[in-house]
Amino acid sequence: MTFAHDGLRDSLTHLAAPPYFYENLRRELATASRNKTRLTLIRFQLYEDELRDVSLHESESHYEVAILSFAEFLKGVTRAEDLCARLGRFEFTLILRASGDIGEGLSQRVLHGWKMDFFSCKSALVSAALGESSLEILNRLDNQELRGAP
Repeated sequence: MTFAHDGLRDSLTHLAAPPYFYENLRRELATASRNKTRLTLIRFQLYEDELRDVSLHESESHYEVAILSFAEFLKGVTRAEDLCARLGRFEFTLILRASGDIGEGLSQRVLHGWKMDFFSCKSALVSAALGESSLEILNRLDNQELRGAP
């Protein structure tokens, strides 16, 4: 399975692709700073729980099903103004025009609501600080410990 996109959309999930995500993050941070509104980022990471004795072809299909299932679940629990992106093979990040409390609630709904055999999900969340750059907030998000459902 390859990770491909056209610059705007991920070819498998049709979520935002990395270049589109990073450009939108820059704009959203500038808008939030200018208007003194809140912005929260949530990263979700999928993990394979168990290794199964399957052929490579079946294994790749198994991964694709999990990725597609998670992407569809995210589309169903987010608002139109929220940006969902697939930034890595099993990594998804959301830009929310909302406070950290609202982001925490959404994160918990996803962690408790998405179920898939042999896969689990963890998340990390940060709220933007006034005047923070894209690189600064992404570094803070990278440094957050991923947490699973309690």
